[in-house]
Amino acid sequence: MASTSVIAVSSPCISNVREKCHKRSGNHIRRLSFNLRPGNGIESLHTTFRLENRGTLWNWARTKQGRWSAHSAIGERATIKCHAVSGIELTQGLDKVDGSEPVHQFVIVGAGIAGLATAVAMDKIGVKTLVLEQSAGLRTTGSSLSLWRNAWRVLDLLGVSDELRTKHSLITGVRFFNQDGKLLKSFEVDECPGGPHVICCVERKLLADSLASRLPPETIRYNSRVLSIERESENGPFELKLSDGSVLRTKVLLGADGVNSVVARWMGLAKPRYVGHIGNRGLAVYPAGQPHGDKFRQIIGNGVRAGVLPISATKVYWFIVHPVASLGPRVTDPNEVKAELLRTLDGWPEYIIDLINQTPLESISRSALVDRWNLPGFTPPVAQNGITLAGDALHPMTPSLGQGGCIALEDAIKLTQTVGVVLAKGDNADPESITKAMKEYAAERHQRAFPLTVQSFVMGLFMLTSFPPFSFVRNHFLIPKMIGPMSFLAATFYDCGELPKAQLVRKKSYPMK
Repeated sequence: MASTSVIAVSSPCISNVREKCHKRSGNHIRRLSFNLRPGNGIESLHTTFRLENRGTLWNWARTKQGRWSAHSAIGERATIKCHAVSGIELTQGLDKVDGSEPVHQFVIVGAGIAGLATAVAMDKIGVKTLVLEQSAGLRTTGSSLSLWRNAWRVLDLLGVSDELRTKHSLITGVRFFNQDGKLLKSFEVDECPGGPHVICCVERKLLADSLASRLPPETIRYNSRVLSIERESENGPFELKLSDGSVLRTKVLLGADGVNSVVARWMGLAKPRYVGHIGNRGLAVYPAGQPHGDKFRQIIGNGVRAGVLPISATKVYWFIVHPVASLGPRVTDPNEVKAELLRTLDGWPEYIIDLINQTPLESISRSALVDRWNLPGFTPPVAQNGITLAGDALHPMTPSLGQGGCIALEDAIKLTQTVGVVLAKGDNADPESITKAMKEYAAERHQRAFPLTVQSFVMGLFMLTSFPPFSFVRNHFLIPKMIGPMSFLAATFYDCGELPKAQLVRKKSYPMK
């Protein structure tokens, strides 16, 4: 293995010096890179350059063209492109020291719910992680998500449940209506067998902030979009090229970067398919107190479905789903989204229109609903020699069952129970054991998530049909007779188990405070 080269500098701004060495046509090729830490007016700088026929000493000079030129004592030369730099003076010479390029133990791509929860769970068993997030801060798209009993088990383990309980209201009942206001089905949560049950709509930002606050400083690296992934050997480290020009290496890689996952594409998985439905979401604010009570209401129209979920005493989350055959240009202007919604809901109950009007424009979103059916033997494996997926990157599903965020939280615990236990061994974590643990994780997650993905897709079709004869049968017979507490809550009975050697004692009382 080549030695690591260190560039002598007269200011403390250069860091992360790395070197790779391999042979090409009999010559040693050295690739060396370094980052500049912010300072003296510099935001960031990354430079990668190639040095052929290694010299023992390199002298540096800056050209008029803004390049740094490197010359060895025996005449080899390499030229590197460099951003304009002020306040940095390079002294001549490269000092060679023993060592190798640092390799991270576990890198997570994406600081969404799945990525943050996994980082927290891993930290609790002593596994250090680095989370790469392409945005400048925590992602909060989607405004809110419904969390059920299975998700609250995970939040108890991660130590954030009490904090979130104090900020959100408990949903005490479920109601189904048609668009004319006729009640089709109702039940109370505390009457459902197998309780206590928890249904709660949680602001995504508050959940993300709570999880991030449990992580050690500098665990999350923002503005770090992954552009490409490389690997020189089957069991070698992954090399991630980031948007800031830097390169990271890691022993284990987790893609938790959403439905458009870069990691999933590198693994060969297909892009999630559009199911023909558009989801509109918003967070209505009532400073004087929201008038929608503590029930989860669903309104089933002809080709349109709406949901109303109370969040707190002053906030209500709503969603509107309707079919759109062809996506066309993406609509991002909230004014256009709102206008489209009001046209779609013409003739609907006034309280639905009021919800939209009480929603700040920045809280209104519109997105295509997608899913992907991973079929072992037909689609690429979701666990491949040190790399796997979690959350929407692993099992994108439509929101008809409200289980997407819950399953993502489960992923964090199951990954920690399998891969985390191996990584906790440190240097004794061999590639074969990691791969075996990942396959165990992938198999369990497929068994859990695939049926829900299919059920959610079918439920979406069932609720959105506009064919009059079927709509009549659905509203008068199927919903009243087939949808009940057990079918509605079936997915929430799943127990992800305990964290291995967990430092946190899980509370058994799930009711909200």
